[in-house]
Amino acid sequence: MNQPRVGHPFPAPSGVDVLPTYWPVPGLGVIPMNAFLLHCAEPVLVDTGTAVLAPDFLDALADRVKLTDLKWIWLTHEDRDHTGALGRLLELAPQATVLGTFLTFGRAAPDGALPFDRTRIVNPGDDVDVGDRVLRAVRPPLYDSPGTLGFLDRSTGAYFSSDCFGAPLPADLVAGPDTDHIDPDVLRSAQVAWAGTDSPWVADVDGARLRTRIEAVRRLGPSVLLSSHLPPVRRGIDHSLDSILAAGQAEPVPAPTHDQIASLLDEFDAHPIPDPT
Repeated sequence: MNQPRVGHPFPAPSGVDVLPTYWPVPGLGVIPMNAFLLHCAEPVLVDTGTAVLAPDFLDALADRVKLTDLKWIWLTHEDRDHTGALGRLLELAPQATVLGTFLTFGRAAPDGALPFDRTRIVNPGDDVDVGDRVLRAVRPPLYDSPGTLGFLDRSTGAYFSSDCFGAPLPADLVAGPDTDHIDPDVLRSAQVAWAGTDSPWVADVDGARLRTRIEAVRRLGPSVLLSSHLPPVRRGIDHSLDSILAAGQAEPVPAPTHDQIASLLDEFDAHPIPDPT
């Protein structure tokens, strides 16, 4: 695979479907870009894929839920890999209300303000009742946008962490149903690299304060970690939490130079990444 593509949706624990997009990155492997569909009394879509693949994403979503039944769209933040199909979804899902922080809505506004009557501002600690369960809004330990907001499904313990815990992975590992098949050392290295790249400020955080944030997640007792950029984490939750602590102690990730990227692109074209699906 040397082009981004929408993968086949697959079920995760706790009544969640993963709607993955696989995005190849020269020199690193493949970054998964996941949206999630929470099957509940009032169905919840978490993020909306990338704009360039919006038609394929909407087709995949429509295979899993009747779009007119969709009640909520939770935007974990405003980055383009999280909001790609949002405009079209507001047309196709007329009953859906968009959930997000004030900053998420404000930073997305240059693409056009969302109708106020189709939005609801939520903040860390807020509860959202979706019919048969309550979603508790939480800010993940690491983030690349000040508007980032995930949540804990209080009924099942599923923890939606936005970009936190993500990792670029080899193509033969990225499409698995969870991280159980990934060597822990490989996963740790990739998660540390991602944390230092996506949230470079982690290198400047006081270690005790970072540990406090990680332990707050651990105390929630999540049953599964659902990151936007990693297959679901089930058995390795403590390992992934500890990876964030390791990222705080790691040397900052150096930014690539223009010449390095040019060289990687040449190699990428000569040796395409195999299709993980």
